[in-house]
Amino acid sequence: MADATTDLVLKVGSITSLGMSSINADDPDTATTARPGSLRILVDAYGYRILQYVKNVSDSAYAMGELVTKVANTAVTNITAGGVRQATTTGLTANDHDGRLCFVADNDDSAGAAPEGETSVVKNNSATIIDMEFDMPFSVALAANDDLTLISNWQSTDSADGNLAVNVLGVVLGAQGIADNQFGWVQKEGYCPGVDALSGAITAGDPVVADVAQVGAFGSDGQELWVGVALGAMSADQTADTLPVNLRLFTAASPGTAP
Repeated sequence: MADATTDLVLKVGSITSLGMSSINADDPDTATTARPGSLRILVDAYGYRILQYVKNVSDSAYAMGELVTKVANTAVTNITAGGVRQATTTGLTANDHDGRLCFVADNDDSAGAAPEGETSVVKNNSATIIDMEFDMPFSVALAANDDLTLISNWQSTDSADGNLAVNVLGVVLGAQGIADNQFGWVQKEGYCPGVDALSGAITAGDPVVADVAQVGAFGSDGQELWVGVALGAMSADQTADTLPVNLRLFTAASPGTAP
């Protein structure tokens, strides 16, 4: 029984739960384990962790330990037709934009007028059609030559050197990795024991930054690029290019450079 004079916690319960079979999931496009973008908070022998359920749209498979980031936003210029829930264009990859935010960047026939500045959510897309969520239509129909921006949230690809921390999603946890166009869990926050790391010297206690599907030494990179803190030292002759890292991506540093 809790005591109001001595305890700061009452009626303890878990916010979320997730078992190993789910963590190891490599789910089909129907996202069977969780709602896309979902977060889970858990604790294990390594301490607390924050996970996110993301989709691989990189055109290649991920392995366990890889670092992944949001795909770049997509500019859709000069659509050919539209409505309050749909836009017609060309050159898209089917299903790669599902779940993205659709921001109307420009109303061609009436500058500044609605729906310019409005945002909906992409329900699904083909190579030429972008359908919005039915319950979130634009206030005015899109029309030919309007410009859109498709903003990423949980759609992922391999990380790269120079990625801002606010765009990095986390480290792939599943033992089978995540196949292209499938869903799986990445770790955003807390201790992670087997993060892929760039071969070379990394000092324990130093920040680490994104590199090609892995972390690397921060060198002179500013805090806007730091994705976590190295928990151990890595030498240039280390056989296994992995490193324990305290990931700090749930509330990553601002993209602004340090004053």
